Amino acid sequence: MQNLLAPLADCEIRYLVGGQGPSLLCLHPASGVRITPALEELMQSFTLYLPTLPGFDGTAPPRVAAMVPLLGCWIGEFIDTVIGAPVRVAGHSFGGWVASWLAVQRPALVESLVLQCPAGFWPRGMPRPAADPATQLARTYAHPERRRAETKSDEVIAANRRLAVEYGAGLACDDALVARLAQLELPVLLLHGRQDGIVPMESARLVQAAIPHARLVWVDDAAHNIEVDQPHVYTRLVKQFLLADARPA
Repeated sequence: MQNLLAPLADCEIRYLVGGQGPSLLCLHPASGVRITPALEELMQSFTLYLPTLPGFDGTAPPRVAAMVPLLGCWIGEFIDTVIGAPVRVAGHSFGGWVASWLAVQRPALVESLVLQCPAGFWPRGMPRPAADPATQLARTYAHPERRRAETKSDEVIAANRRLAVEYGAGLACDDALVARLAQLELPVLLLHGRQDGIVPMESARLVQAAIPHARLVWVDDAAHNIEVDQPHVYTRLVKQFLLADARPA
C-alpha cells in the first residue's frame, strides 16, 4: 500500500491506499490503523483508503481543538480532496462514530455505510464498566490468538487511548448524532459481535431503532473486533452489502 499525506485546512491526514475496484474508505478504532487479513482480502475487490485520524499513531495533531463531529467534517474534506467522488465507508468502533457523523453531515459523499460495533451509542441509564486494561484483550477479542503481532509501542498505544478521550470517547451517548440518524437514506449495515465486551448489544439496537432501514447482523463467536475474530464472515458480509446496487425505497 502507498503511504501518503493529505494537507487539509485545519490538519493533515496520513493515509494508506491500495487494492483494486471501487473505493472503500475505512475508519479505524481508537487503537489506530491496523492492517488485518480481512482488509487485505477486501483489497481484492476494493481500492481501500485508510486515513489515520489526526494525532493517532504518532501523526501530527490538528491545528484546532476538535471533537468527533469535526473529525467527520475533516473526513468529508479528505474525500473531496483525495478521492473526489462519493465513496463506500466502513467504520469500526470509534471510527464507526466518526463515520456516522460523516454520513449525517455529508450524505452525498457516502454511497453506503458499514458500522462495526460503533462507539458513541451507549444507552442512557445503563451502567458503564470501569476501563480495565487487564481485561481489555478478552473484552475486545473472542479469539485473541488470531491477532497479528503488535507493532505499536506502549507509548503510541497509550497516546491513542488518551487522544480518543480528548476527542470525546468518554461521552456515553451522542444524543445530537442519534437525533440526526433518522435522516439517513443511504444503505446501512450494522455488524455486532455477540461476545462484544466493549460496546453492549443494546447500543446496536439503539442505532437500528434510529435508522429503521439499517440491516443489523449479529456475528457469532466474535467480540468487539469482528474482522479479526471472524475475518471470512466479515468480508463476506461487507462485500455482499457494498457490491449491491439497491438503496432503500
